[in-house]
Amino acid sequence: MRELRHRRGFTRRGFTLIELLVVIAIIAILVALLLPAVQQAREAARRSSCKSNLKQWGVALHNYHDTHSMFPPALLNSGRYSGGAGRNGPTRNTTGWTMLLPQIEEGARFRRWNFNYGSSGSNPRAGGPTPNDSGNRPLWDSTPSVFLCPSHPGSGSKSSSGAGGSSFYSRRNASRTSYLFSTGVYTDYNANYGAYNTQLSQGAFGNNGAARIRDITDGTSNSIAIGEAWGGQFKTSSNYGPWGLVGTHTCCHGRVVSNNRISGGRISYAASHARDWSINSAWGGRADKKTYAWVFNSGHTGGAQFVNCDGSTRFINENINYGTLLSLAYIHDGVVVSEY
Repeated sequence: MRELRHRRGFTRRGFTLIELLVVIAIIAILVALLLPAVQQAREAARRSSCKSNLKQWGVALHNYHDTHSMFPPALLNSGRYSGGAGRNGPTRNTTGWTMLLPQIEEGARFRRWNFNYGSSGSNPRAGGPTPNDSGNRPLWDSTPSVFLCPSHPGSGSKSSSGAGGSSFYSRRNASRTSYLFSTGVYTDYNANYGAYNTQLSQGAFGNNGAARIRDITDGTSNSIAIGEAWGGQFKTSSNYGPWGLVGTHTCCHGRVVSNNRISGGRISYAASHARDWSINSAWGGRADKKTYAWVFNSGHTGGAQFVNCDGSTRFINENINYGTLLSLAYIHDGVVVSEY
């Protein structure tokens, strides 16, 4: 029978080596073509989730404003303000994110927060006693997902550093988060928010205070409230924030820098300002593309996501004109931006 099959042309044979290599090559090409598409689809989903987070923060800000007639401060009683504890009260380093907890369905966590304790022991400048930063630690040991952009590598990872009040970056088990308040040119070094009400470079948030809707004379749809900022491998130091509920140095302030004056109908700025403080800007032109503390940045291709003071969200291109970015960050500079 076997001989008969052979004579009639029924001989069976497997793939030759060349045929097998061709099949493997075709499969490899298909995988190479499909993999970027899969990765792009995943990134699109993560980016959409990040945008949803910012939308939630926008709603939270307006709910807070409805209750308190103003936005929350970026930081309460900063330990880096050099004016002394007597002006700001005892150092607490309580972040604005903490104040918003009831607005993101974290009321139980907020009710357990003891405002007699700090969220960081960092107190190198303000004077007075170093805050106890252990009393509320169980409340920041876990971080709600709304603080974290899913595309941000390392978001939610824990970090501890420094000891005592002399450390700028003192923190216990802080979670790395993904968003900063828009504070204009000001940081946790500066005085109370109200001290800068006449300055063109004031943002919507600051220390021990923030804007009311009526203060945002450039229009809430033309003024940034919160934006992305990715730390870790994206910043020039692993100490840099955002740090969410932990009020260590660089935890909360998103900064853009100018000359604080109008020239030719626009906010005046130096070339170095645009180089160092633009979205995703490489600090000092660094080859590794890492950004400085307080700079808005992300790993999304081409820019970062923001929520405006009216609660609307949008992606802002990293190549936006720097003067336009300044006008979006400054809430009453008199330069209204309609398209960007």
